[in-house]
Amino acid sequence: MSDSDTIRIGIVGLGGICRSRHVSGFRAVPGVEIVAVANRTLKSSQSVAQEFHIPHAAASWQDVVAREDVDLVLCGTWPYLHKAVTLAALEAGKHVFCQARMAMDASEAQVMYDRARQSNRVTGLCPVPFGLKYDRALARLLREGALGDLRLVRVQSFNNAYASTDAPMNWRKDHRLSGLNMHTLGMYIEVVHRWFGWTREVSAHTNVFAPRRMDAAGERVAVHIPDQVLTNSVVEGNVPVQYAIGTAVHKGEDCIEIYGSRGTIRYEVLQDVMYVALEEADFAPVEVRTDEFYDVKDWAVERDFIAAIREGLEYHPDFFDGLKYMQVVEAIYRSASEDRTIAIE
Repeated sequence: MSDSDTIRIGIVGLGGICRSRHVSGFRAVPGVEIVAVANRTLKSSQSVAQEFHIPHAAASWQDVVAREDVDLVLCGTWPYLHKAVTLAALEAGKHVFCQARMAMDASEAQVMYDRARQSNRVTGLCPVPFGLKYDRALARLLREGALGDLRLVRVQSFNNAYASTDAPMNWRKDHRLSGLNMHTLGMYIEVVHRWFGWTREVSAHTNVFAPRRMDAAGERVAVHIPDQVLTNSVVEGNVPVQYAIGTAVHKGEDCIEIYGSRGTIRYEVLQDVMYVALEEADFAPVEVRTDEFYDVKDWAVERDFIAAIREGLEYHPDFFDGLKYMQVVEAIYRSASEDRTIAIE
């Protein structure tokens, strides 16, 4: 496919980040058009089609996938539909760009990955924006050994969404829609993999503080997704990584701390600022050199994915990256339920 060829996109589930980022991001790439959309109802499809000037509003996601004028399917739904949409799109010869998280569980992710490998289509996931601005600078510091020997990586992500046991669940808390995905857990596993390599083993403890909550339909249903996850893990190079992820605390913050024998890095996630303290010096902002700069406000996700289709360039996160973090998420659940350390192949 040449740069001049038009790539036509069909969207399944236009909400959230698709509205705020992907529609404008893909339209900014020359030779890319959005031709069809399907939301959960035809009325919703017609509404977003009118709002975003999309020519065709479909009654179902199957109608979008089946269209001959669709080259790329953007799956922006909750995780419960990712596998079905992906497999159907690949079977129809479409490229697939899927919203995070990848799937309901590791087995679904494995099927999606295997089917993608068997196709000649490009498949990928929306990356987590956390830390993208500092990826190259951090890689340089680690490569140069600025921190000395790595002793510990600690990830913390807290909010109070479910601090009250009476708080109703949204789709993120509903295992029927999200599967095993819990809050920001998979997001931070993706970041850790990006910076330090694959996870080798995990040992975890989880808490559900309210065993039943009200769902969107007003029914009280059993809660399967933990309110809190505490995990000890080991990544490549025998670097220990701890996760403290919770949605039921009064106050908290999101941060990643990297402790070495000669230096420490602290990344304040919501502020998107990274600090480093080397030897006896105080913390100071990490220097991002010109050749290391990545503008998160003008992220290149959509451009990179289209380049992967047109030019055969690598794109990350791909389905293998997604499979790896879904394996860790599932291993955390297994470790907590079986009270043992789980090794990850």
